[in-house]
Amino acid sequence: VFPDSGTTTRETDYINVSLNTRGLPAGFYGERILFTSNGGSADLRVSLEVTKGPKTSLLDIHRYFTGFDSLLTANPQAETARVRAKGYQYSGIAFRLFAPGTPGTTEFFRWFNPVRGDHFYTHERDCSRALPGYIFEGSVGNIGTSKLTGTRALYRWNSKDGHHFYTTGQNGEGMAQKGFYFDGIAGYVQ
Repeated sequence: VFPDSGTTTRETDYINVSLNTRGLPAGFYGERILFTSNGGSADLRVSLEVTKGPKTSLLDIHRYFTGFDSLLTANPQAETARVRAKGYQYSGIAFRLFAPGTPGTTEFFRWFNPVRGDHFYTHERDCSRALPGYIFEGSVGNIGTSKLTGTRALYRWNSKDGHHFYTTGQNGEGMAQKGFYFDGIAGYVQ
């Protein structure tokens, strides 16, 4: 459980409960977590089912660039016409996303603004009001909504002129020197 102690000034705050099920036989498991504060104490029951299932499938996410636009795709063959028409350059596998249905993950959607020439990625399905001018292009794969075993953060960087950049590198791959600023964690990837 982390953090295991601390102070909060917000009405709502979060803790993370991480469970390592490696080596546990299939079955149901549970435990109580006791929260103690100056307002009293409360029990929270945490339970899980360990199943013997197939290994998690991962999708290689290929990254292409044209200018500051970053095209991420799990299916580069399907993007061939767009890559050629827009002059994208291949830069390699950026990270790996999870296959649909992987526990602890949600779909990671791709949006495109043709005026800006910018792709935006998020686990939120409806961003049309928050992103005027962006067109929904579908799901790229599934992204972890919290830190799962063996994952790392996918960082989002934005520029003042409305471009977005995604990387697993904490330093933003030098994008700060190009006018980008850190905008948070988009999710967790392998």
